[in-house]
Amino acid sequence: MTGGPGERRLRPFPALDPEPDHRFTVRSLRWPAVVCVAAAAVLAVVLLTWPTSSPSQAKAQVKFTDRAGLVVFEQQPSGLLGTAAPDGAHPVILKKVGALQGSDLPVASADGRYLVDMEGQLVTMGPAGPVSVSALDQPAGAQTSGNPWLDASFADGGKYVEATECYSTQAGFNQSWIADLMPTAGGPDHDFGTVTDSAADPVSAGSIDAVPASPQAAISPGQCYSTGAIPDKALELLQPGQAPRTIITAAALASELGLAAGTPLEMSPDPNPGGSWLAVAVTEGAPHTFAQYLAAKHATVVITRAGKLVATSGLEGGSWSPDGRQLASCRSGRGRQSSVTVWTVGGATRTIELPGRHDVGCDQLLWSPDGSQLIYSAQVSTKGLTQADNQQHGWTVIDLRTGQVHNVSAPGQPAAWLPATAGAGR
Repeated sequence: MTGGPGERRLRPFPALDPEPDHRFTVRSLRWPAVVCVAAAAVLAVVLLTWPTSSPSQAKAQVKFTDRAGLVVFEQQPSGLLGTAAPDGAHPVILKKVGALQGSDLPVASADGRYLVDMEGQLVTMGPAGPVSVSALDQPAGAQTSGNPWLDASFADGGKYVEATECYSTQAGFNQSWIADLMPTAGGPDHDFGTVTDSAADPVSAGSIDAVPASPQAAISPGQCYSTGAIPDKALELLQPGQAPRTIITAAALASELGLAAGTPLEMSPDPNPGGSWLAVAVTEGAPHTFAQYLAAKHATVVITRAGKLVATSGLEGGSWSPDGRQLASCRSGRGRQSSVTVWTVGGATRTIELPGRHDVGCDQLLWSPDGSQLIYSAQVSTKGLTQADNQQHGWTVIDLRTGQVHNVSAPGQPAAWLPATAGAGR
């Protein structure tokens, strides 16, 4: 597909170069029949393989296809869900399922049974894709206007949704983020208390939280919708009915990074699919404006569940591969060619540029079920009349085996890349 103005269409393979001229030298006249037959055979091959079109026409005849798995996408601005093959083939809009609210893209549980968005809408999957949309109960006190959630992820095999919710009290004058665990099957939620960020623990019905340096600092007017940052004191593992367990303190993490004692940090945890490692996106200092955030130093530190350092990278967060051994991160912005970087934790880093793409910002990076490819989508403009106008329709497939990239035309943005049998057996 075509993204920004002037973008050229990308194709998976270079055109075959014309076969070079063949010159035949008769060194002996003792075998004229053999020579004639050989010459005729070679001439036939040349005539059959010599291109009858220009190199650009030959390129146009090459088509990328990848039918491995199922892509669930969201159509904008309708919010309707659809499905397609990764190469965009066989798109289906599921009008009977219902529409999602907002412009954010839902995230998928590791087992492919559910999707959830920032408005608390839960999508239940079947063998052929989404089958229903329902609303998770919003706890009393949660903000009801705009997006009440900062993020959401799935715990304990998709049985629970762990969300960082904005709570308000006293008519909205005091606000704070709360880690909240909600069963996907319905029922009472569990409030883990005030946090600055949280993520579901894949191996239990628990939450991995970045807790603020002081509870008082996390309760301030307009905090949930401001750019002000609150430094963290620790990452903690929280489970219902159990005492918090500290994974690592901000002081210890600062020491691991070689920072001066007392340096304030922001920590955003992201456990890998198996739950054995945590990728902690770290921002040095406590920037209070977007410009300060861009100027601040960032890193991604991978630690174990016990807080032991595994590896450090300059990536600003990332998306875990299905095997939990690699992190992928995308970069884009004005005047910068969009790219995707893949880091094998403790090993090499590889960057793949996306020719022709100069997006405002990437908004999705999905791994294929077998971990061999990535899907990228982005915001391509800031001049649209609505947020939906600024978003890329379709996606770009990146083949990590060859380094090839392929733009795919589709009527929406990708939300999940699941095995073709996702949701089966429910």
